Amino acid sequence: MRLSDIKGEEALDVLADIIEPMALILADEDVQKLSKQKNVPVLSYVKPMIKNHKKEVIAILARLENETPEEYAEKVTLLSLPMKLVDFINDPEVQSLFHSQEQTQVNSIASSSPAMESTEAKGN
Repeated sequence: MRLSDIKGEEALDVLADIIEPMALILADEDVQKLSKQKNVPVLSYVKPMIKNHKKEVIAILARLENETPEEYAEKVTLLSLPMKLVDFINDPEVQSLFHSQEQTQVNSIASSSPAMESTEAKGN
């Protein structure tokens, strides 16, 4: 199930359940580096997500399937896990999370930079 398919109160429940694992993944140093690069293939995110955040990935994907992480972990396979993770990352709602971090950082830097004063002499 895609995040964009979840509506109403169920969307709030899902958000409450996945916000912490998503925050941990998005704060990951390797994921941060990827989000700052342009034209990074979706598959590039899969490795650091799986390597660094196994529990979080299982928790998110399990919640989207309305299962407990334990139930989900028992049924997920070597081939199905990466595909489900890619489907999750391909969701436009999720992609906006990865790319919005770059924009937030750029906007934060731009808004906190001191205004530049012109040093050119004005015509007298």
